[in-house]
Amino acid sequence: MNKLRVIQVGAGGFGQSWLQLLNNYNDVELAAIVDVMEENLAKAKLITDLPSNRLFSDPIDAFQKVEADFVLIVTPPQTHKNLAMEATKNGLHVMMEKPLTHTYKEAAELLAFTQNYPNSVMISQNYRWNKPIQTVKSLLEKNVIGDVEFVNYSFHRATNFGGWRDEYENILLEDMSIHHFDIMRYLLNKNPLEVYAKSYRPSWSWFKGNCNAHVSITFEDNIFVSYAGSWVAKGKETPWNGEFRLVGEKGAIELIDDEVYLYDSGNIAKKIPYVELPYDDRTLSLDHFVKSLKNGTKPITSIEDNFKSFELTCATIESAQSNRVVSIPFSLVEN
Repeated sequence: MNKLRVIQVGAGGFGQSWLQLLNNYNDVELAAIVDVMEENLAKAKLITDLPSNRLFSDPIDAFQKVEADFVLIVTPPQTHKNLAMEATKNGLHVMMEKPLTHTYKEAAELLAFTQNYPNSVMISQNYRWNKPIQTVKSLLEKNVIGDVEFVNYSFHRATNFGGWRDEYENILLEDMSIHHFDIMRYLLNKNPLEVYAKSYRPSWSWFKGNCNAHVSITFEDNIFVSYAGSWVAKGKETPWNGEFRLVGEKGAIELIDDEVYLYDSGNIAKKIPYVELPYDDRTLSLDHFVKSLKNGTKPITSIEDNFKSFELTCATIESAQSNRVVSIPFSLVEN
């Protein structure tokens, strides 16, 4: 089958890394680039060598004038809802960076909107596709530890980004924990039922909002997860995946320093080699989306699925703000 043609919206720093990724992936052809900043378009032109008539400042203009199969959205979360809607209305499939949207209300509105169209909408949860997580998933699919009954999960880093992240009220939960919550859903193949969270700001934090959290989540089939995270940690840092222990009747699986260990019923540990993968995690996410379009199947992180990871994130923030247990699905009243 011919290459799929893609319009990329967003050509800032992270968007430029996506342009390089698209250049190196054989099954797509870059049809156009959209960005509101001229300097970003100039940099994108250097990376891709696209002609000037394929560089746009108005996304709707690009959607209507350029023949393409799908749109890749790499823009701030506040823009996701409207961009995805416009692309869908113009007959384009949509792949976009996480998070799904900026607010729960926007996510619910976008999900409802997309149900009226046949177009595929997928959120790239690239952490699912990296080698450590895929290796753990392969062990779980073999049922080597039996049914998972509880999980301990931790994430500790000290990362001073600067910029917009410094202003968020619950920056860890809003911007980072969604990766870990999505990993939980993916590995357990279960959905959350309720969550109780506490978030706080250590005295030395450079973030204005809460950058630490302790979270208790109950998943289907009475699987209990304890999650602790910090973005102003002291001491040894975890990798971006975090570190965790999945415990079942027949043993446990640990991810420590991005290495996978299997403990049998006698508590004997064995280091497990990574599964072999053809691409890096973001390219695997793109490859999965492209194959789903060619095969006419629903991608694993479709908007229908990813809404559940985003809802868990929103419910956790609501719990931290209200100091109460929040059931899922839940209704959030926004001002």
